[in-house]
Amino acid sequence: MYQCDPLNTGHQPETIGPTDGTEQWAFDAGGAVRSSPAVERGIVYFGSDDTLYAIDASDGVPLWWFETVGAVHSSPAVVDGTVYVGTRGNRLYAVDALDGTERWVFETNGSIDASPTVEDGVVYAASQATAGRVYAIDATEGTERWHFETDYRIRSSPAVADGVYVGGWDSAVYAIEETDGTERWRVGTDQPVLSSPAVGNAIYIGANDGYLYALAPETGDERWRFETGGIATTPAVADAVYVGSEASDGGLYAVDPEAGIERWSVDTEVAVTTAATVADAVYVGLDDGGVVALETGSGTERWRFDARETIKSAPAVVDGTVYVGSNDGRLYAIGTDD
Repeated sequence: MYQCDPLNTGHQPETIGPTDGTEQWAFDAGGAVRSSPAVERGIVYFGSDDTLYAIDASDGVPLWWFETVGAVHSSPAVVDGTVYVGTRGNRLYAVDALDGTERWVFETNGSIDASPTVEDGVVYAASQATAGRVYAIDATEGTERWHFETDYRIRSSPAVADGVYVGGWDSAVYAIEETDGTERWRVGTDQPVLSSPAVGNAIYIGANDGYLYALAPETGDERWRFETGGIATTPAVADAVYVGSEASDGGLYAVDPEAGIERWSVDTEVAVTTAATVADAVYVGLDDGGVVALETGSGTERWRFDARETIKSAPAVVDGTVYVGSNDGRLYAIGTDD
């Protein structure tokens, strides 16, 4: 699912990516691919315009596609043979992962750009209605268990770890009880929080005020904040917290998760436009269409791949290949030149 797991860590510890970043294949979806791909059992799932696709990971051949009401900017979550995805048409779908048939559809009070998170038989999804909502939906039946309302829109994908954590366009970070949807705490920021939280020893989340925050899971107390110089992207959590800046001159930072101090930084020269994925390297997408692989310990560039337009789709790294979408309408498979 988006950022790999229900904690939104973006960490794939057992995965090795490609060594040189050579295009293996590209699938033309006919519209911008903002949806971050999910890869399961040799199939790549992603959305574009009003279609959810299932593509053979080895050769880019489509296996099936499912037409949705509204564009798919959300990233799919693939769990126990079902694909869960939200749309800008105020709907959350559950689709059979093998043949693309609809299992259920749930109508929400607004568009869903945020990616759903699935944990313990529950789908958590957030809407962008004027009054934002976080929904808890039974994964099998598609029925609502509870919903939680915020003061404004939500574009943040929930993280689930003994609580549900989400950022709001109303300049706040929320902790919600998993069982009944009641508020545990909220923390205000100076600007909207459009990035998604990642859970490690703290709740790490970027905000439009340019800071990466580390918050105590139990209380929301601020442990530290780190300045990125621009809108802070969704962080990834591994040995360090990796966060990008959407400032025009960009920047990617590796931050100590306990102390909140910089370990290294890289001047990307353009805005970082995706969350990072951490495997054997750090993989991230850029505003100029670049996908870069950086060494985790130093930030040294390993390789760079150039797509035609902005990358909004966070890379997925599986079996020596990076799968990533581009605003040029293509899903790319990037591997090693044999």
